[in-house]
Amino acid sequence: MGHSTNPKLEKVYAAKTDKDRRDAYNDWAETYDQDVTEFGIQLPYVGACVFAKHVPLNNAAVLDAACGTGMHTLALKMMGYDGFHGIDISDGMLAIAAERGVYTSLQQMALGNPLDFPDDHFPVTYAIGALAPGNAPPESLDEFIRVTKQGGLVIWSTHGHINVRTQPYHDKRHALSSAGQWTLLFETEPFVSMPSGDPNIKHAVYVYSVC
Repeated sequence: MGHSTNPKLEKVYAAKTDKDRRDAYNDWAETYDQDVTEFGIQLPYVGACVFAKHVPLNNAAVLDAACGTGMHTLALKMMGYDGFHGIDISDGMLAIAAERGVYTSLQQMALGNPLDFPDDHFPVTYAIGALAPGNAPPESLDEFIRVTKQGGLVIWSTHGHINVRTQPYHDKRHALSSAGQWTLLFETEPFVSMPSGDPNIKHAVYVYSVC
């Protein structure tokens, strides 16, 4: 994994606990959008293209997991999608997201813990930029499957190049496939997600159907 010269991004990479993650993102909330725009971030746009390819424009409820400031979902809102329910570990990020007017609801929750939603609740779960070292753990995928309806979609991203820090995410997704929990429908090629912030990081976006 590469190293950014941005101290706020480095603080995220170094996070080990929920408190670390909450503090890192609360610290970053006010300048997050500006900073990642300067990094040349590609994830919101690739994620939106993948979402639009697979999700009909019917305004069904969508769980936006680790929604952050709402930046990743703004493009979808502009395309006519609605019904977004955002969750994030950072109250600072949620405050910014609330100002955007993108969400039907916003709640503070930490991925990797049980989510406060019933089983089979959402037609779509969307988690772009959430599952990566320093962010949500691989076990988050179990809860995504639980809260997503059978036949529903889980659209998410992680680093597209496998190394010692990202191996657990790929091991987990394949284990869930082997266990018959979900089926892979689509994945992008790995792409540089922040060319001006950390050009060594490549992401991929995945679409799974819940079994």
